[in-house]
Amino acid sequence: MVSQFMHSPGQEHFDPVYRVLRYLKGSPGRGLLFKKREHLQVETYTDADWAGSTIDRRSTSGYCTFVGGNLVTWRSKKQNVVARSSAEAEFRALAHGICEVMWIRRLLDDLKVTVSSPKSLLRQ
Repeated sequence: MVSQFMHSPGQEHFDPVYRVLRYLKGSPGRGLLFKKREHLQVETYTDADWAGSTIDRRSTSGYCTFVGGNLVTWRSKKQNVVARSSAEAEFRALAHGICEVMWIRRLLDDLKVTVSSPKSLLRQ
């Protein structure tokens, strides 16, 4: 949210930034936990709000992507255009999520990592 005002920040925008920096300074050694799993299934979850910004009525879309049950990428971004419906806002978020899954699958393929297919997971 803070990054939306980088072009013209005010004092009301610096307060949340300082709060985040204080948190990070007070929590060294914390990190993300990755667990080893029997599969490397790639999953993504997407969502969007419709016209959530009261300033310009643009929607915000986001996604998070898991590989083998571990969170590896996430993003939240204001959409470039004003969506005319909630379905359009959701579709735009879904399109970004699909692009991310395709990129990760291609990366894993380039690294010669075997990705589990959904059918093999259903049998387990």
